[in-house]
Formats: sequence, C-alpha cells, structure tokens
Amino acid sequence: MAGKVSLVVTAGPIRGQRFDFTEHDTFIFGRSPDCHARLAANDAAASRHHFLLEVNPPRARLRDLGSLNGTHVNGVRHGGRRPDETPDDASARSGADRDLRDGDEIRVGATHLKVTIEGPAACSGCGRPIADDERERCEWVGGTWLCEACRRGTVTRGPGPTGRPGPTLPPSADLSEDDLAPGTVIGDYEIEKLLGRGGMGAVYLGRSLADGHRIALKLMLPRAQVDEAAQEIFLREIEVTRSLRHPNIVALHDFGKHDGRFYFALEYCPGGNADELLRSKGGPLGLPAALRLAAGALEGLAAAHAAGFVHRDIKPDNLLLAADGSPKLADFGLAKSFQQAGLSGMTATGAVAGTFFFMPREQLTNFRKVRPVSDVWSMAATLYYLLTAEYARDFDSQPDPLAVILRGGVVPIRDRDPFLPDDLAAVIDRGLRDDPDLRYPTAGEFVTALRGVL
Repeated sequence: MAGKVSLVVTAGPIRGQRFDFTEHDTFIFGRSPDCHARLAANDAAASRHHFLLEVNPPRARLRDLGSLNGTHVNGVRHGGRRPDETPDDASARSGADRDLRDGDEIRVGATHLKVTIEGPAACSGCGRPIADDERERCEWVGGTWLCEACRRGTVTRGPGPTGRPGPTLPPSADLSEDDLAPGTVIGDYEIEKLLGRGGMGAVYLGRSLADGHRIALKLMLPRAQVDEAAQEIFLREIEVTRSLRHPNIVALHDFGKHDGRFYFALEYCPGGNADELLRSKGGPLGLPAALRLAAGALEGLAAAHAAGFVHRDIKPDNLLLAADGSPKLADFGLAKSFQQAGLSGMTATGAVAGTFFFMPREQLTNFRKVRPVSDVWSMAATLYYLLTAEYARDFDSQPDPLAVILRGGVVPIRDRDPFLPDDLAAVIDRGLRDDPDLRYPTAGEFVTALRGVL
C-alpha cells in the first residue's frame, strides 16, 4: 500500500465524520445530494459542489469548484468568487488548486476538516527508504520525498536487481519520451518514429526484432511512485486484458517494463484515429461515416462488456482506423488498470488531454466503481462529436470542465444539427443521460438501438 489519506471533520454540522482513502479516488464536499461529505441544503456556508479532493496516496490535491466563499487551507483562501463572477469564472482562475500535506486544516464556513497523510517515507525518484532524520531536508511536493542523490541526478535508474518491477519514477527530464530517437530498442522492439502523445504516455511506430512486423509501441511513464506489489497487480491485470480479442479492438501482443517505463506492443492501425480524421475534413464526418465507426466500436465494446471489461477512457483519440478503414478501440483496460494501481498520478484535478470532454459524471462522483454504462456515455459523446464536431456538454462558455461535468446536463444533439433524424437523436440523447439508470446499460443494447433506427 502506498499510504493512506484521511479527512476528519473536527467542527461544524457533520462533526465526527471520517473519510479514509487507501486507493486512487475522488471526494466531493458540498450541499448537493451526490456529495460524499454533504452539508444541509440550507447551509449557506457551502456551495452545492464546494470543493473536489483527489487522492492518490500519499498525495492529495484539493480544488475549489468556484464556490462563493472559497475553501480555506490553514487560513489561506483558495478559489472563491467575486460578486460579479460565475462559479465557472472563479474555478478557472489560478489559486483554486492546493496540494495537501499531513496536518493541513480545511475550513468551509463553520466546518473544519483535518488532513492526515500516512505513508512509507521513500524517495519518489529511486525508491530508497528515507530515514526519520532525513525527512525534513528530503521533503518534496504533495507530501512526498526526494533523496539528495536524486536531487543531484546521480542515482542510476533502471529495473530492480531481482527482476521484479522495481520502484516507479516520477516525471523527469532524463526519462522524457523526447529522448527516444529512431533506432532506440525497448524490450524486443526497435522504434522507428513518434506517432503521437496522450495524457498517459507516447505512442511510437516500432518494429519487432524477432520477425520485422510493425507494431504500435505505447510507453506509459508512471506519474507517481507505487510499491512493487501494486506494479505487479497492474501487470497481472494487463495479462488478463491481453486475452481480449475482437476485430474491433486493438490487439495487445506484448508488454513489459524498461528503464522505468511500461511498454505495450499493440496492433498497428495506419489510418490514425477518429479525431484526426474529423480534423482533416475540417468538420463533422457525416452520418454514414460516423455511424459506421461508432457501430463498429460498439460491437467491440459490447464483446468486452460481455467478458467483464470496462474501458474507462473512450474518446475519439482512442478510436483507431485499420488499413481498410475499419474502427478499432484502443487502450482497452490500460487507463483503468493504470489509475487503479495509483500509477497515473492525478487524473481528475490534473488535466488529461481530451478525457474531460468525454467523461461521464459518475466518473467523478463514483470514481472507483465505473461500470459498462459509463462507457456507454463516453461512446455516445464520441458519436455526438463525430456527427457535430461539438462536445456534448457546453464547455465553450464555462471554463472549468470539472464544474461543468458535476453540474450535469448536455446540449441536445438536434440543437447542434437540426437536420439529424429524430429517432437517431433520441437514441444518442438517451445514451447521454446523466442518470446511469436512464441510459442503455451496455454497449450491446446501445448498438442494437442505433441499428434499429438506421
């Protein structure tokens, strides 16, 4: 276990409540019924969604969500808004975020919360234990430590001597994907060129040294230190994911760890992704093309749901095109397993490119229990985007994406394109309901409904 983060309410109307986190999770404080720590509806001190806390032990980060009065940490106000500001204007301003440390005190009106962070004192760079008398001079960010050798850049980085995963490393210049020039060998693969970057890593065109076949080599650099046991659990999860085979799912051929990075040898799809296709056309794909891509992806997603898998990060970037133009869902299980192992760092309070725009509401309010119905929302949002070149939620006029997601609601698709058939619009709008119980529960039912109106 990487550590434990606790919140204890020491004063106010919910005094005595305690919230403990031992895994990556999100926590929402406010008056709304979906908040994890809920104040009375008539408590004027708190907003409906006052602040969001993201925990990835031993790290914890607080983000004020554009509240009226702000969130105070150790007497210092974070966020809050002026009388002439909207909640979205305020939450977008700098100063709304704060990394928390052990002993910090949070105040919202009369409610006080004490933060306790427990965790093994170990260097976030090399994994070496930090002795008690070293803690103060090795203190780093977010309740973590960095030993003096790592500060000087003198630690030899590489896999542990036992062949076990070894300590993961935080982002650093010498582990930047920029260093991976053509000809670099990772595992049994040689890199040819960079294909693209995402929120959790980079993808390269590679060549198998064994048979010369081209593959897509995805490298995921851990954004937080976790122990060897958590890494081994992650690799076991990926071993299970490798068994997932479907014509509309990118095949995972091989995986491993090399110089602090996890690598994944994936089926190469030379057609790029759906977002690149839309951008190359300069607008929506048109009804036949968009529905063909979505229906194919949903067939793959339905097979995965039937096998017990949840994707968790469906978006146009992860909808790839094979040489014949057929759609294939990428990154199946990688985002979910990476996050649950604690390797992803902060993904809710730290922007992960593209993900916010296709994230169902419950991925914030019920972070650890995302179900197949959540993939349905993301797939419906992806189809909406392909048909309209617009996001399902109105992000343009509201700067903070987290506040927009929590507020809920989408723009009906016929408001974007009044010429779409009514029955098709009804199917897409149902897939985008905020209440999971009102959506299609699985991708199989969603694709059946889509085919029924074509």
